[in-house]
Amino acid sequence: MKPVALKDFGLTPARGFLPATDPLATMHSNLEWDELATNLPKYFMGSDLRKRIDALPPFEIAALRDEAETRRAMMVISYLGMAYQWVDTKPAEVLPAKLAVPWYEVGRLVGRPPILSYASYALDNWFRLDQKPDRAPGPANQAPGTSTDATIACGNIALLQNFLGGQDEEWFILIHVDIERRAGQALQAIADAQTAALAKDADALDTALTAMRNAQQEMFDVLKRMPERCDPYIYFHRVRPYIFGWRNNPALPNGVIYEGVEAYRGEGQFFRGETGAQSAIVPALDGALGIEHERDELREYLMEMREYIPPEHVRFIEACEKGPSIRKFVAETKRPTTQNLFNACVELLADFRALHLEYAGTYIHAQAQKETSNPSAVGTGGTPFMIYLRKHRDETRAQTIEA
Repeated sequence: MKPVALKDFGLTPARGFLPATDPLATMHSNLEWDELATNLPKYFMGSDLRKRIDALPPFEIAALRDEAETRRAMMVISYLGMAYQWVDTKPAEVLPAKLAVPWYEVGRLVGRPPILSYASYALDNWFRLDQKPDRAPGPANQAPGTSTDATIACGNIALLQNFLGGQDEEWFILIHVDIERRAGQALQAIADAQTAALAKDADALDTALTAMRNAQQEMFDVLKRMPERCDPYIYFHRVRPYIFGWRNNPALPNGVIYEGVEAYRGEGQFFRGETGAQSAIVPALDGALGIEHERDELREYLMEMREYIPPEHVRFIEACEKGPSIRKFVAETKRPTTQNLFNACVELLADFRALHLEYAGTYIHAQAQKETSNPSAVGTGGTPFMIYLRKHRDETRAQTIEA
């Protein structure tokens, strides 16, 4: 066992799981695809969006220059794919080869299935309104990437890509981006806490747990801001319908056929829709704090979500789970200060889940189910979310360490 090191996974305390450089605003190639996606809210006002997508020139995968452009390509194709699916009252049971093949091939390049997932919806979908330096001035000997880039925060960020547009859609996603940036300090604290646990250094562990607690508090405070500009009615009827997947969706009982994708052999595919469960933050904290979930349908769902998370982020989660046990060392020390700090981190993680559960009730469960493309009994990932979120919360809160 060895402590995690953020640099081994392309991560920094300044940005966490956000990309190391700001996402591209446009591709250098496939410009017609880029333009259609960028102006998607306008094209939604027409009656021929599917025909416009059908008329696009072939997507040139070989023209993608680098990782940043590939990530933007996945976002562009994913948004167009979801728009193609949900723009009409009757969903598309077959995606045309022009869309399906590049979605599959670019998905292979980024290591995710051909459907809109959290990485494209949030991590790669923002820009700063005011382009300030990445790092605030610090000590001359301060290592690169060790300070928090406070300019990536609500109030100074906006979306690169929308479905319908409007502040509710923007705010819903931007809250997640802000949380991801603040989580970077928690990820560094995981590394520091594991290092301290391995060295059996209780004082260093207290410092690391304090940093973890503070970062989690910041994340929680940002999540509390969701109602400021995201109305539950607008979310349910104007934001949520476009991020549903094909699995456990009553509108698509036979899944979706990806025309021209030989690997699928013409068979309907069942992919999960975009969901916050595809963020690596909570699984990483679970792993580091030794939070265990019962091996039931919930646990299977959480593990399945890793197929939709960028591979390097999954490797980080696994490294957190396999690293030196912070929980074991805290229990061994029997120091009240250390145990209190550890328990504070566990409680904040439970609080985060509790607030998420509250929002699920307000933004989804309380809204009337009016159409089959927007079922209120399951989440966008295709699960009975109220049961699962409540279980997440209770299991977490039950795993503090008693003196």
